[in-house]
Amino acid sequence: MQSRPNAVLKDALRFTAGGVLISMSPSSSDEVEMGGTSPSIGSADSPRTLQKYGRLALAAVLALLAWSAFRNEYGYIPLLSDIDLAIHEFGHMLFMPFGIQFLGNTMMILGGSLTQVAFPLIFFGYFLRKHDDAPRRDVFAAMVCLWWSGINLLSVAIYCADSRAGQLMLIDGSTGQESDGHDWNNLLTRWGLLEHDTVIARWMRAIAWLVCVGSIIVAVWSALQQPRAERRDNFSPSALRDVHSTIGRDDAH
Repeated sequence: MQSRPNAVLKDALRFTAGGVLISMSPSSSDEVEMGGTSPSIGSADSPRTLQKYGRLALAAVLALLAWSAFRNEYGYIPLLSDIDLAIHEFGHMLFMPFGIQFLGNTMMILGGSLTQVAFPLIFFGYFLRKHDDAPRRDVFAAMVCLWWSGINLLSVAIYCADSRAGQLMLIDGSTGQESDGHDWNNLLTRWGLLEHDTVIARWMRAIAWLVCVGSIIVAVWSALQQPRAERRDNFSPSALRDVHSTIGRDDAH
């Protein structure tokens, strides 16, 4: 049986997130099929609704974790802080491959904190970039990564503030007073800024706070806007071209 494209085009059509064509007001005699059955509008909206509330819940969790970290003396977040410590130590090795300090000793020392803050920004940039296999940028995921970078900057600020006090426990089990391996004590001493350690740390902490708060606000906004954006995508010129080409193929058969 041949389809009748003129009748089909009179129906209000839209695509679900998975790209399935749905007739919102079908006639009794015309059906539009693609890949088998056509789900109802309610079932199509349900995954988007669940994703929206899931993302809002995650944003709330991130806000609670940030609040806890900023109130904690060490800025500790279970599991995440342990991962960040591994990234920090990797950063030292990144600037000292095979024991060669190819950018100098200062960059080898700074590399730990620098890599710790910069590593989440790699994923931040990835999710903000529009890819061929994705119709839209994932702003929410990008904000989660930016929040992660802010939390890491808080950790660096706490480390910097300890430069003269030397009370923090280092990875070798000694404190900064007992060891010469305190990164920020060494860095600020080289730069002649050791006496300003707490001032520098306060600026770092303020920036970290702004990054965390800003990223959570944008993440919530993105989660609330996503269903609307997806509906707009469904009626985009490219989506309508897909409708016409699909109907044309059906009519040819």
